Amino acid sequence: MVFAQAVWGSIVTGALYGLVGVGFVLLFRASKVLSFCQGAFMLLGAFIFYDLVKRHELPFTVATLITVSVVAVLSALVYLACFARIAAREPFATSVATIGLAGVLQAIVAVRYGTSPLALPDVVGTTSFKVAGATITVADLVSVAMTLIVVSVLLLVLAKTQLGLQMNAVADNPGLSVHLGVSAARIATIAWGLAGLTAAFAGIAFALRASVDPVGVANIGFFAFPAIILGGLDSVPGALVGGLVLGTLQNFVAAAFGAEWVDLIAFSMMLAFLMVRPTGLFGKAEVVRL
Repeated sequence: MVFAQAVWGSIVTGALYGLVGVGFVLLFRASKVLSFCQGAFMLLGAFIFYDLVKRHELPFTVATLITVSVVAVLSALVYLACFARIAAREPFATSVATIGLAGVLQAIVAVRYGTSPLALPDVVGTTSFKVAGATITVADLVSVAMTLIVVSVLLLVLAKTQLGLQMNAVADNPGLSVHLGVSAARIATIAWGLAGLTAAFAGIAFALRASVDPVGVANIGFFAFPAIILGGLDSVPGALVGGLVLGTLQNFVAAAFGAEWVDLIAFSMMLAFLMVRPTGLFGKAEVVRL
């Protein structure tokens, strides 16, 4: 029973890490910016969703669509207002600036909603059932389904659409893509919007499973970083795989040795990958020709 529950917990937790990690990857591919505000956008999405279902009593589907749309547009606007002028020239400075943005967003949420966890109304049902000894809730299933659907759609967009081809071109060869008429600024703006969308979905998924908890959401955003280092900073499938591997590691380490070992193991693994295989499991090594 403990083993089965750890397996299911690994899948659910890993899916959340992967969903947040996909946003990291999209931004890094489009602008070489490592954004540290994905967790803050995830937090914003969770609280907007809470407002819509608790105070405005909107149904789950409507509240979800509004939330992800608002956060996606806000993320794109933040890029245009704050980072567009410097991102192309100073990606490192932009990455550092996202730390400040994360602090601002978290402070806004704290002023508006406070810092205590808020209970979300029952919007997907409380049904649970047993599978091989593991207790599976409807909220868990919705959380995993969200991840699979969002990641699958993004992969299709990247592989099969003109926009996806342009995003891949900017990621693989920014200089050449500009000569081919692809607007790097436009692609970066879209990437920021999509990253906000994935963060909002992750915030909703977390809120459905637990509560609208600033600390819990921040932890998910924090642990998504080792996940993308493991999977590869420029790989969307790698973000999902890295999230699942990290989620599995955390759940089994916690079950075997205690929760106090989780952080040590997770970040030790991240450091090991940075030293031995910095591109991650699915990342591409950058070739510099002289």
